[in-house]
Amino acid sequence: MRRILQVFYIIFSAFIFSMATQNELLLLGSPFLGLFSLVPLYLALRNSKSFLESSLLTGLQTMTVHLISSFWLGNFRDFAIFTLGASAIGTGVIGMIFGCFFYYIMGNSTAENCECDTGSKKVTRRIFLFAAIWTMYEWAKSSGFLAYPWGTLIMTSYKWSLLTQIVAITGTWGISFLFSLFSAVVAEGIYLIPKSFKSSFKNTTFFYSRCGVVCILIFMITILYGTFEYTKKRTPIKTMQTVMVQQNMDSWNGGTDSTAINISAKLTNKGIDECIKATNNKPDLIVWSEAVISYAFPEAENYYRSHPSPTPLIPFIQKTNIPFIIGAPVTINKEKRQFGNATIFFDKDGNYLDYYAKMQLVPFAEIIPGTQYEWVRKIFDTIIGFSSGWTQGTKLTLFDIPLQDGDSVKISTPICFEDAFPPVCRALYLAGSEVFVNLTNDSWSMTKSAEYQHFAIASFRAIEYRTTLLRSTNSGYSVVVDPVGKVLYDLPLFEAASLYAPVPVYEREKTFYAIFGDWFPNLIRILLVLGILIEGFKKIKESKK
Repeated sequence: MRRILQVFYIIFSAFIFSMATQNELLLLGSPFLGLFSLVPLYLALRNSKSFLESSLLTGLQTMTVHLISSFWLGNFRDFAIFTLGASAIGTGVIGMIFGCFFYYIMGNSTAENCECDTGSKKVTRRIFLFAAIWTMYEWAKSSGFLAYPWGTLIMTSYKWSLLTQIVAITGTWGISFLFSLFSAVVAEGIYLIPKSFKSSFKNTTFFYSRCGVVCILIFMITILYGTFEYTKKRTPIKTMQTVMVQQNMDSWNGGTDSTAINISAKLTNKGIDECIKATNNKPDLIVWSEAVISYAFPEAENYYRSHPSPTPLIPFIQKTNIPFIIGAPVTINKEKRQFGNATIFFDKDGNYLDYYAKMQLVPFAEIIPGTQYEWVRKIFDTIIGFSSGWTQGTKLTLFDIPLQDGDSVKISTPICFEDAFPPVCRALYLAGSEVFVNLTNDSWSMTKSAEYQHFAIASFRAIEYRTTLLRSTNSGYSVVVDPVGKVLYDLPLFEAASLYAPVPVYEREKTFYAIFGDWFPNLIRILLVLGILIEGFKKIKESKK
C-alpha cells in the first residue's frame, strides 16, 4: 500500500508540474501550480526506505514530466525515437542519479523521532538541501551535450514578472531554488502535522516554523527587488526599425525553397510599406526565420542571383536596398563536406558579407557523436536512414546594422533553441551584442505549447542581460521582448504574416549574472560537497565511539 501511494504521489507531482509549464490548456503556464508541483514528490521521497527506491521514484517523476510536457517532440519526424524516446530515458536517468542524493538527505532520516535538538535541526537542513539538490538537477539537465532545459520549474514562473527579475543576479537557477524551496516547506509541514501535537516535537515545530519564515522573507526580498527593476525607467539610446517575417511553412516538405522565399518576399514588401507609413523611412533591417534557404553559402550566391522564380533572392534584396538576416546553411569545410546551420547577412546592396553558425546543436538530430567511425554511421543509417548532421560553429559573429540616422547596432543571432541556453547568449553578449535576434523554426512541432515553451525559456535571456530580444520564427512565437521580459510586439501563431517593429536598443548593462555567469549553481555544488563531507566525517566519528 505504501508503494502504491508513493507512485500515486509521483504521478500526481508530474501532472501538476506539466500543467504548470506552458501547455495546450494553459498556454503561458501557471506559477501557482509550479509552487506546489514538487510537494507530492517530496512526500514520496520522505517515506523512501532505500537509495534504489528514492532513485526510481525520482526517475519516474522526471521522465513522466518530460513525456507529458514535451510530447510534441514525437512530431520530429524520423528522429522522434531520439528526440522524445531517448531524451525521456536520459531525463529519467538524470532524475535517478539525483534521487540517490535526495535519499541521502531525507529518505533515511529518522533522527527527528527523538526529542534532541539534533533531530529538530535536521528539518532545516532537509528543506534547504532538497531545494539545493533540485536546483542542481535542473542545472544538470540543462547543461552539456544532452542539455534540455524544457520541463523545469523555471518555465512555470514566466507569468510572475516581479519574481523573475532575480535572474539578472542568479540566472534562472534562482527561480529553481525558490520554487523548490516553497514546495519543500509546504510538504514538510504536511508531513509534520500529525506529529506536531506531541510535546516531544516542540523543537522540531520551532525549527520548521523558522524555515517557513525564512522562505517567506526570501520571496519578499525577491519581489521587492523585482518591483524595483520592473518599474525602473529605461530609455532606449537607439531604435532599430525592423521587419520580421513569419512565412509559416513546413520546411520539411522535401521540396525546394522557392515557395518559402516567394512568400517571405511578399510579406517583406508588406512590412516595408507599414514601416514607411509609420516613419516615412525604410526599415533598418529585414529578418527572415531559420531554414528559409536550402542551398549552402557562399557557393550558392550565384544561384540565388537568378533563383527562385519569379522573385530571385539577391535581386530582391538589392531592390529593397535594406540589409537582410536569413536562416541558411553555410559551408564550413568544403573538402570535408562540413556544413553549418547558420544565419547569413546581406548588406543593402545584396552582398553576402558574413555568417554565424549554430554552436549548440540538437543532439542526435543536428549532431550525432561518433559518426567519424563507419560502424557508428551504419547503425544510424540502419535505424533512421541518417548518419550525418551539421558541423558546430566556432566563432561569435556579430553583425553591424547601420541605422537611418547614421548610428549602428551590433546584433547577435542565436539560432533556434540556442536562445534557451544562457552560456551561448552570455558569450554573445560579452562579445558586444546590443540586441539578441533569434531565428527559429519550430513549425514541425505543430503545437501551441511547444511554441510558447520555447518563447518562455528564451524570454529570460532578455532579463539576464537587460537587453532586447527579437525572435523571428517560421510559425511562432515571433515577438519583441524588452529588458524586463515584457512583450512589446508579437505575431499570432501559425499564420503567414510580417511585423514592423521599432526595436528599442538600450545602453549595455553589465548585470551580476552577465559578469559572473552560473555562480549560483557553482556555489550550491561547493556547499553540497562540503555538507556531504562534514556529514560523512560525523558518521565516521560516531561509529568509533
